[in-house]
Amino acid sequence: MALNDQTYQVRFPLPSLLERGIDTLIKAPVYQSGALVAPSAGTVTIYDETNTAKVSAAAVTITDSVAQYTVTAGTTSGLTLADGWRVEWTLTVSGATLRTVNEASLVRQVIRPMISDVDIYRRVPALDPNSASVIVSVSNFQDYIDECNTEVQLRLISAGRRPWLIMSPASLRPVYLNLSLAIIFEDLAARLANVDYIERADRYRDAYAKAYADLNFTYDMDLDGQADTNESGQPGRVGAHTIFLTGRD
Repeated sequence: MALNDQTYQVRFPLPSLLERGIDTLIKAPVYQSGALVAPSAGTVTIYDETNTAKVSAAAVTITDSVAQYTVTAGTTSGLTLADGWRVEWTLTVSGATLRTVNEASLVRQVIRPMISDVDIYRRVPALDPNSASVIVSVSNFQDYIDECNTEVQLRLISAGRRPWLIMSPASLRPVYLNLSLAIIFEDLAARLANVDYIERADRYRDAYAKAYADLNFTYDMDLDGQADTNESGQPGRVGAHTIFLTGRD
């Protein structure tokens, strides 16, 4: 029996990034009406860029109501780095079958957020829950940073820049910091209807837009694990380079 897929959502914020030679945990959270729905069982199949199955109908585990699978280091060790991979999930939900797919890439490393709560507190001390003049009740800003990370990485991907090929993550710090602060103050403005917070959110959005426009990072276009002097650029400005679509060792 198949499900009415329109009543369920499977949350894939980003492509599945499989780090070569490193155990990589992938997940397929299923939602309905805003709540997690725990599958009773499921399998996952992972295809490389040549449509060859590297993992075939492997059983998933269900942890905290989420289907997940660890792609072992041995599965990807020694393979050619490439986009064009895909992960196909077949999950049993409420006694029926839910099939879903996410694009994937085999990568050397993953770019992770280069800011944390401490950077936010340094910029706006009143956001520190230990501050005498704290203006929020939340204990940390992980959700806001996560949302920022998703937005920035998807924007880079849509501009033809693969975030996992950026070799100078520190160059992204102003982008991450200003966007995270914009998201925080947008939330505060919506919840508290505070005009000052609206204006601050707008200022941080403008600062984010400028920081993104000014981005200039080193880039591993030829997949050799290091950035040469001719491997740099900005989002959407790839010059004479060919955009990376398929893999090389």
